Order: sequence, then structure tokens, then C-alpha cells
Amino acid sequence: MVKLFIVGIPRDMEEIELLEIFTLYGQVEQVKIITDIDTGQSKGYGFINMADEPGAIRAIDALNGATIDDREISVRLADDKRPAPEPPKQPFKKSFTPKNQYQKVNPHTSNEKQKRPRRPL
Repeated sequence: MVKLFIVGIPRDMEEIELLEIFTLYGQVEQVKIITDIDTGQSKGYGFINMADEPGAIRAIDALNGATIDDREISVRLADDKRPAPEPPKQPFKKSFTPKNQYQKVNPHTSNEKQKRPRRPL
């Protein structure tokens, strides 16, 4: 079984339509279009499990860069991991540092520090 990753699927396309297209190039075992949890609308990408590698290669060669409903699709092996972008090399800096966060509200108090009263002995 070979897993393919498809990007650029038209948002109104159903899994059965994608199945019909990929069946032309080999036996398809499973089709999954990823949808939004809240709306149920397609996110425009999905996965297809092909039964064998020759069928998957034929599908990639024929459909990678093809156009479906004015959208260009990209088809590649799902296991073909691309390296993740490197994190920034600069250390994280806080963007907000509050100063003088607390202010006296009572206008009758002075700004001078008041000494704490001593405890009686």
C-alpha cells in the first residue's frame, strides 16, 4: 500500500469523484478528503491509499500539475517528508514589558515612601 498526498482539490469535490479519477491509474484502497471540523467544508487537500507502487507512480506522473475545475493539483508520496523550517536563530524577546503598572489612586497620599510603624515592645 502506498499513501499519496493531494493538494489543490476543489472544495466542492466529493471523495467518490476523486476515487473515479485515481482508479484510472491503479487500484485505490481508501480516499480521505480533509474537512473542517466545524463547517464540514473541504480544506482542499487529502490522502489516497493506492494498492501498489506502480499504480501510485502512474497516478503521480499523470496527475501532478493537472487541472481540476480551474485548480492545479499537486500529487506526491505522503511519506516524502519535506524538512520543517528552521526556528529563528535570535532568542525570543518579550514584546511588552509593563513599567509602573500600579498607581496610587488616593490623591491625599504623598508620593514619598512611608515607613512601616514599629511594633510595640
